[in-house]
Amino acid sequence: MHWLRLLVLSLVIIVTASCSSQATTVQHDTTDTIHLVPEGFEGKLIVIYNVEGAPKLKKEKGFTVIPYNQDGTYLTSTEDMEYGAVTDEFYYVDQKDKRTPIETKCTYLFPNSGITVAERRLLYNAFYLTQSHCSEDFHGKGPENADNRNITGSVEEKLKQEGLLE
Repeated sequence: MHWLRLLVLSLVIIVTASCSSQATTVQHDTTDTIHLVPEGFEGKLIVIYNVEGAPKLKKEKGFTVIPYNQDGTYLTSTEDMEYGAVTDEFYYVDQKDKRTPIETKCTYLFPNSGITVAERRLLYNAFYLTQSHCSEDFHGKGPENADNRNITGSVEEKLKQEGLLE
């Protein structure tokens, strides 16, 4: 009987210690990303991660910086995106690198996803940026046009342009 009490007590201690150690390691991560968008751009913004030979993303004051190309895409060898509460900042950037903030209500975040190319998992995230339909409704629901919602097709097209997908 003594060994049974000892066993139950040991299990209680292990479960309690396990729960308390997990509670102290829970983190509330944020995305902390700065999106630098070519001035006047409207449409899909797509970042493809884990692309061999592409530049790594840089940091600026603790934020990851994504300098989009004129077509609204950016390929990086950084393996993965930041996850957590979305704290991203968007800026239009002119030819003199002057930044103009873009209102959150002009952006829509698509679900993150990925594609496997030559046994390499490429993750991507995408936003839609509008100048003409900025609203809380747009920010919550995104573009109405089905073509503007096809992110996978846009990712595949970009990978084909770059010679990474046949």
